[in-house]
Amino acid sequence: MHPYSNLPPRAFWKKFVSDVAWRDLPLNDTPKFQLLRSDKVATAGSCFAQHIARYMKKVGMAPYIAEPAHPLMHQFGGEVESYQQFSARYGNIYTTRQCLELFQQAFGQRPMIEDFFEQDGRWYDLVRPSVVKAGFASLEEARADRAYHLGRVKHMFETADVFIFTLGLTECWLNTETGHTYPACPGTVKGEFDPEKHVFRNLTCTEVVADLEALVAALTEVNPALKIIFTVSPVPLVATRSERNVLVASSYSKSVLRAAVGEVEARHAQVAYFPSFEIISHAASFGQYLASDLREVTERGVSHVMGCFLSSFYPELAAAGSSSSTAAAPAASVASSSPAAAATPELAPPVECDELFNDVRA
Repeated sequence: MHPYSNLPPRAFWKKFVSDVAWRDLPLNDTPKFQLLRSDKVATAGSCFAQHIARYMKKVGMAPYIAEPAHPLMHQFGGEVESYQQFSARYGNIYTTRQCLELFQQAFGQRPMIEDFFEQDGRWYDLVRPSVVKAGFASLEEARADRAYHLGRVKHMFETADVFIFTLGLTECWLNTETGHTYPACPGTVKGEFDPEKHVFRNLTCTEVVADLEALVAALTEVNPALKIIFTVSPVPLVATRSERNVLVASSYSKSVLRAAVGEVEARHAQVAYFPSFEIISHAASFGQYLASDLREVTERGVSHVMGCFLSSFYPELAAAGSSSSTAAAPAASVASSSPAAAATPELAPPVECDELFNDVRA
């Protein structure tokens, strides 16, 4: 007898991976906790995270929206899509630093970041450059909207039952005057690039771990019962500002994020990891979920990820979706078999990514 003698099949590559179809692998077979349909699930993160709300709606669950659009916007045709992407109107949050800064502003631990840009008589919020595409009529309106937004973010963190954060990038841009982080380099989506003011930063594993630990501690302090789920986006960088080529730079970024999440998740009972990254990007998948550009994830891949997520964390959905209770049931069947799925309209907007502007010539 030795330490490997009595381990279950999932501990061995041949039994768990080589001898099982990729679609049937129960890659998240041992979640730390499980969720209820009634739980308020707040979401944030990179553009890949926008799929969570869409698939929750498919199985008849309502994602937690702490910052809804005003009823008059629905009545008179205002822009409401940016209110539906995440639980609050913050747009894509690509880095751990950006997420931590959002929390700090919402709870008054740092002043509200005022980084607004005027163009053709309209004002744009460079901390949320893609959220209000048409801009604001005045600087005062832009400030007021951000202040209201931060109030709703505070409410979201205080009242959510679950917070899901999808980590996307390590590469980011910092403002040298205030030290705050941008979701996109100024001059790409909006604004003007100033080499003296805007500096590139590629976060290290140590820095990402520190950001995550600070975020977990802060969230737990304001909402002790909150469950936290971290996942890593499988989508590679669209462009890199590092000195490496984009493939190697992507490998660095995702490796750092995955390692950092693993380190932090192991320390906290209220923090779980979900393997979005592995389901799509592991070599054992043979790249079957990648589009022709080898970067974007196909709908089939998203379906596999979200199916696994739902059946893993929501056992009541898995039970309703299949008469079989086998652990390896590919949860994509959950979304398709739920009676609520057919009755629930598709309300989520198309996935939007600020990062795509890094590949647009000025």
